[in-house]
Amino acid sequence: MRDYTVYTGFGNFERGIGYDYIRDVMIAMWEAIEEYLHELKARGNSPHTLVAYQHALAQYAEWVEEHRLDWKQVNGKESKAYRNWLVEQGYKPSSVNLKVHALKAFYDYAVEAGYLKGNPIISRTLTVKVEKDLPKFLKPHELSRFLHALKDLNPEYQLAFRLMLYGGLRVSEVAALAPDDVLVLGGRVVVRVQGKGRKERLAPITDKETAQDLLSLAESREGQERLFRYSAQVLKNQAYRLKKRTGVDLHCHRLRHTFATTLLRRGVGLDVIQASLGHASISTTRRYAETLPEAVLRLGVKVED
Repeated sequence: MRDYTVYTGFGNFERGIGYDYIRDVMIAMWEAIEEYLHELKARGNSPHTLVAYQHALAQYAEWVEEHRLDWKQVNGKESKAYRNWLVEQGYKPSSVNLKVHALKAFYDYAVEAGYLKGNPIISRTLTVKVEKDLPKFLKPHELSRFLHALKDLNPEYQLAFRLMLYGGLRVSEVAALAPDDVLVLGGRVVVRVQGKGRKERLAPITDKETAQDLLSLAESREGQERLFRYSAQVLKNQAYRLKKRTGVDLHCHRLRHTFATTLLRRGVGLDVIQASLGHASISTTRRYAETLPEAVLRLGVKVED
């Protein structure tokens, strides 16, 4: 058992506070974190977001306990000390900012729930500058080697990767597709995708063979829960094997970047590309044809006259 009465660090516990008090403070914090995570789930946040926030808050709770701080009384100096500690641990700026954002959101909830009166996490003073890298796409010779190696995989693997390349889907979006997410609008194949933040969009398929194969697979899997039998992690593992086999610096998201770059080279407007990649939301099946911008729909190849 730790002796919580001998700590002489910064913050609220410089005078020394007993073990029982610290224990009660930490129990209350973990209960608040658990309540907040339940709230996030109820709001419809993705499992990925829940895991990321759970990890960020657990890490913060351990740091608070290690420094004998009362989480309800953390001040600006102490929150900056935590941010600096994250940087010193070697986290990338984007990871630090994610953890800061998770903390701010948690404290926002704590204020709303009546645990404390104000939020000590002011994100604009805590975020770290992120140097944005340009999207990396496959160069023509890399794309050729990738497509050649892809032929050695079974048809379902091939189609999953071609959806990323010719539809701009994220690997998680491909893995989550259901057979009834494959639609034909105006004679063109599109897929209904639930992207980040659970926002729906329709993604056009820009390659005719891919579109036809997708329709065939959807028909054969009608009534089933999933279109593909593979999880996102399995597809990522397969992409890694392709990387080793071809020598191409390949990962699933690079196929999405290649899709966008190809459209740019075709002269497609940025607003249309943004919509096809997930910046346009939709609500109901009845409104699909009305909601999907005509310019985005025209990206899809014709499969029906």
